[in-house]
Amino acid sequence: MAKSLIVNCYLKGSSKALLEAIGQVGDYKVIQFREINKDYQVEEDIDCVILSGSAARIVKPSDRAKYEGVVHLIKTCNLPTLGICYGHQLLCWAFGANVGSLPKPVFDQFEKVRVVDVDEIFAGFAEKETIPLSENHYDYVLKASLNQTGMVLIADSASCEVEAVKHKSKPFYGVQFHPERITVKGESHHEGHKVIENFYRNIVRQP
Repeated sequence: MAKSLIVNCYLKGSSKALLEAIGQVGDYKVIQFREINKDYQVEEDIDCVILSGSAARIVKPSDRAKYEGVVHLIKTCNLPTLGICYGHQLLCWAFGANVGSLPKPVFDQFEKVRVVDVDEIFAGFAEKETIPLSENHYDYVLKASLNQTGMVLIADSASCEVEAVKHKSKPFYGVQFHPERITVKGESHHEGHKVIENFYRNIVRQP
């Protein structure tokens, strides 16, 4: 089974749902984002990196400054990497994307995310299919800036123009939604866990 390095980007606490979802597909080690500096080395037994969400705001330079070590890790890492929500925004920003704030934040709800490109993480879904996925964010990555990042758009939604991206040459993926959260306010959809399973099966390629 694959072993994941989960970078906990939350300013306080962590995501139980993320730990449970990753635990279903393999082993993991958690490291707090504050523990990562430019000298940090990923252990040899790690197969992939997961960048968690956070209450930090990607549009605030003071918040971004707290993650300089994680940005360095992103730029130097060649392992399969999945950024989730803030982790996705930080991943794209590290490669030069521009970011902004939504006119209307999306909180604790399922959004209908449209598949633009049936790539490895959306295997089993269809092009233009809409998938119910959990959302909780103020900020987002600007679509027009993706060309300068090496990232390509693979999903969008009515509320957010960049819901998922992949890197053209690295095994890096970012998703604005929270695939680990399959129940919100008593409503459940399991498609998010399918996205996580696809990442491990098709990108990490665990046996």
